[in-house]
Amino acid sequence: MTQDRKATPPSADYPDDDVWAVLELVASQQGLDEDPGERADLVRSPDFDHGRLVEHAMRHGLMAALADYLYRHGLYRAMPGWLRNPVLNYRFLSEHRARAFTGEAARVAACMEQAGIRFAWTKGVVLQSTLYDSTFVRTYNDIDMMIDPGDREGTEKALISLDYRPRSTFDPVNKKLRDLSRAKQLIYRMSPDHLPHFHRLTDDACVPTICVDVANSLTWHNSDWQVPMDAVMEEIRPVEVVGGGSLTTLSPSHSLLFLFLHLFREAWIERVFLDGDITLAQLADIARAWRRASIEDRQRVRTDMIEFGLSEPVAWVGGHTDAVFGTDVVHELGLADFAGGDWLASAQGSGGCRLRWSGDMRERLRNPARMKLTPIDTEG
Repeated sequence: MTQDRKATPPSADYPDDDVWAVLELVASQQGLDEDPGERADLVRSPDFDHGRLVEHAMRHGLMAALADYLYRHGLYRAMPGWLRNPVLNYRFLSEHRARAFTGEAARVAACMEQAGIRFAWTKGVVLQSTLYDSTFVRTYNDIDMMIDPGDREGTEKALISLDYRPRSTFDPVNKKLRDLSRAKQLIYRMSPDHLPHFHRLTDDACVPTICVDVANSLTWHNSDWQVPMDAVMEEIRPVEVVGGGSLTTLSPSHSLLFLFLHLFREAWIERVFLDGDITLAQLADIARAWRRASIEDRQRVRTDMIEFGLSEPVAWVGGHTDAVFGTDVVHELGLADFAGGDWLASAQGSGGCRLRWSGDMRERLRNPARMKLTPIDTEG
């Protein structure tokens, strides 16, 4: 469905309306063999800014999806010649990285199982198959694992046995690993919902390092919203992934709930989103997961949401997803009372102070630099 769009003057950082319309279409249709839609005609326009489209596809984690869309529908011929190969090569790189990450996840899984540790893979390494049908359009940069809080020490030992370096980061200049800064290690100690990242080097020029990101909470430490991890881990199950193998992941309803809660954390907490705001691809994950969820899984999400007091974060994410992608999350989950404008415009600042951000989610995604934050308690 074509979205009504207000005329917006283009700038060096701000995609014009035609570019953004195509980008939203690509986000909606990632990897799908559907009619390209009337907005596809914009790409063929002689004055369409193809370079800006590529720039913002990269910013929003949609380059592989853009390449797939353009070549799937024969639209690559409308691109300037100098852009065609770089765009297509990104699609090939995405497939190569996905296969490498999936194979490594299977290797790590075997070690975790041998150690008797219960775990589940989350986010890109499984969403590439469960949401995007192994079309390699879902870009991701590490492999994400969920564990019980009591298995932190055992998980670290298992990963070290596989040559992973704990509390590390990758230096792309000299292609070596180095320790996390003391400041970042302190943040992890103060927020024990994640282990510091694990890295190991590879011999693959296109994937020189692999990072494992280990979480032991669906939310974050000291959050007002918590989900009992023992209940979550009791329902993990295998899913088929790239290459025909399987990986263990969260149940469908818990996977959907985690998507809501993870995006809420990344978009609502000031110290998190100022380090890198959310992308259109992340919001598209929510929209596609919701549309693909069964009636039973949606009802289970609602049941858990009520039982664990999660209405506010789910309404925040659902309200913004509805506005951008035309879903009906707020209505179907009965969240109208929690999805008012003041709440949807809220954020959490340092020290727990409540902030308000300007504009709507579409504007925020188009140019995060234009977003203004105002302390709520000082508003006139």
